[in-house]
Amino acid sequence: MQDKTLRTIGASVVLIGVAIAAVAQVAAQEAKPAEIVAVEPTTAPSGKADTTHPDSEPITTQPEPFVYRVGVLSGVTTDNFWAFYGEQPSTWNSYILGPTKPALFTFDASVGSLRPELAAAEIKPVFNKEGWRVRVELNRGLEWSDGKPITAHDMVFTFETVRELGLGGSWVEAFPATIESMHADADHSLRIEFTERPQLSVWPHGVGLAPIMARHVWEDVVADGDAAGLYAHPGHEDVGGGPLALVAVSESLAISNANPGYPFGSTPDVVEYHVYADEAAAVAALGGGEIDSVLTPKGLTLEHLETIESDPGVEVVENPGNGIRYLGFNLNRDPMSEQAFRTALALLVEREHLAESIPQAGEAAWALIPEANSRWFDPEVASETESRYSGELSARLETALEGLVAAGYGWSSPPSIGEAGELVAGEGLTIDGRAPQPLTILTPGDTYDPARPDYVQEIADTLAILGFDARPVETDFDTVVDLAFTPGEDGALHYDMYLLGWTLGNPALPGYYRALFASGGAMNNTGYSSESFAKALESYEDAFTTDAAYEALWEMERALSVDLPYLLLYTNQITEVYRSDRVSFDIGESLGGLQARFGGIWDVRPTD
Repeated sequence: MQDKTLRTIGASVVLIGVAIAAVAQVAAQEAKPAEIVAVEPTTAPSGKADTTHPDSEPITTQPEPFVYRVGVLSGVTTDNFWAFYGEQPSTWNSYILGPTKPALFTFDASVGSLRPELAAAEIKPVFNKEGWRVRVELNRGLEWSDGKPITAHDMVFTFETVRELGLGGSWVEAFPATIESMHADADHSLRIEFTERPQLSVWPHGVGLAPIMARHVWEDVVADGDAAGLYAHPGHEDVGGGPLALVAVSESLAISNANPGYPFGSTPDVVEYHVYADEAAAVAALGGGEIDSVLTPKGLTLEHLETIESDPGVEVVENPGNGIRYLGFNLNRDPMSEQAFRTALALLVEREHLAESIPQAGEAAWALIPEANSRWFDPEVASETESRYSGELSARLETALEGLVAAGYGWSSPPSIGEAGELVAGEGLTIDGRAPQPLTILTPGDTYDPARPDYVQEIADTLAILGFDARPVETDFDTVVDLAFTPGEDGALHYDMYLLGWTLGNPALPGYYRALFASGGAMNNTGYSSESFAKALESYEDAFTTDAAYEALWEMERALSVDLPYLLLYTNQITEVYRSDRVSFDIGESLGGLQARFGGIWDVRPTD
């Protein structure tokens, strides 16, 4: 994979989903914002009676609109939704452009599953003499922000544009190859034809979540055009069909208005996205009352939190993040290639204790699925894994040493348990009669994530107890990514271990297992290959029901928990702040917090 691609991904699974709010964590980049028109923050009307005419009755103006002011750390790179979804899937584009388009279904974070949006109801594919089909009756209550109805013709137009122009990026996942054709049988009746029985990833989690574009706005642009021309076209004449409609963009400010044609829930009358150079500037603006909340993919850093948390008008909230932090092993290098080595480390690293004692670490992780993703989390299987690697330290050490000795390890004085119950380092380690070479563990510095260097030091100390000379290497984020994912001239990856994290994409249908762990997977940098995992992955991807997918997913998790291409460490926490003297949110604990809900646009209310 090209170096530029890895830097863009920023060691995160990029699975942008408009209706899912699956914004990806990306590395900081200098992005050129879209330049359309200079705009100023909204000035609300006074709401006072107009008594300027002596012969008229007092006329009360409309109530002041609710303006929700959000701080972001970068502007949009395009105002063209086609381009955003096809080739510019940045976090910031997703925050601002994501809420402007509808889909057949949307992700309901409160229950962790999909609910109908443009579709009138959930519907299952059926088989007849013509093949696999799904007929979707559409909700007649949705309109574009210019008042025109959203119809099946818009959906068909979007699909045909993607296919005819060969649009790539997320458009490919939105309209998978097994969709044969799409037809508007009536304005509010859609027929989708498949080449085979559609898996869950196709229906409803593929085409069911595909963003829908307005035919009456774009059909003349698309006619006789190509993908490059479509992406380059200005988007300022576009309309909103989701809860918001983008109405103005400049380098420092983007403004969206509520779409009166969106009937599901309420949003602010106006959402202003104020662009700041960095998190410190955004937090200062929050403290000064210029904005109501701050959107930043990783949540607020401890340093910036300390500057604002004492403000009586500011509320601090923590939510479980849709992400994982892990230690990756190079399975093509000794001793990381030996399962006994990885198992011993998993047995001796105190994950629960570290998660409780290190600031800004989340919960100890025993599976890639976060516990907060209740629809997909299996507490029984996760508990099995936890039990395998926890319990009395003496028993864990005994199990670890048994495996290592069987793999050819020996010591002049083996690791042991001291009088106070602590681990005592072994001496004179050899593997097959030879002293091991020093090992390195790569990690970004604490300015990126303060918990990571602490974890790496603990892992190095644990390896030292086993007799290894393990050396933490703290460097910048891009360097860690390059070393861990970019092969050298000899085609090999030159790292031992590294600590990074993944943002896990679509919580409604986890789709990262192939990329991370399949042989030849796009992000499989460990060299992991497993027949049992591959079989479970095939069952997962071929599943036609959620129950079948659930069972296969946890078979994959069982295989990974034993094979350990990753040592899972902790789930991330999202720390966020907002001005409670201006706005309030009533969402309770929510996977991904406000970041995963486009800033909480459905949940925010003005403070009474």
